[in-house]
Amino acid sequence: MAYIQQADLANYIDNINLVASTDDYGTGVVNTTVLNNILQMASSKVDALVSSIYQTPFNPPVPVKIYTAAVVFAVEMLYSRRLTTDQSNPMTPQANHWRQELMDINRGLLSLDYQSTRAFTPVVSATKYNRCNTNIF
Repeated sequence: MAYIQQADLANYIDNINLVASTDDYGTGVVNTTVLNNILQMASSKVDALVSSIYQTPFNPPVPVKIYTAAVVFAVEMLYSRRLTTDQSNPMTPQANHWRQELMDINRGLLSLDYQSTRAFTPVVSATKYNRCNTNIF
């Protein structure tokens, strides 16, 4: 299940660029098959970045950070379909920010939101014994 739809991309990409990014056959309209595949891939990428700490896929309502990251990843993928090698993707800096933020969430450094529950209870284990955490000395 994709977390986003075509209408969610409107704040990041206009309709002309959306058609240009998906229209492989020169029909002048958005190729919904290509678009739906990209939306699903973006949602899967987001899931992959937080799946070791949260149970995915998320049920509605989807956390805002997950939703925003999926939109940014989708627009980055759409732009990358038509860019030549000498052009830079305008969404890459924003996508890299969201990748880093989701990896920090996955490591437990940031929280996702107040409603999401982790897939398991975090456990901290001590690997070194010293005078502070044992009674063996």
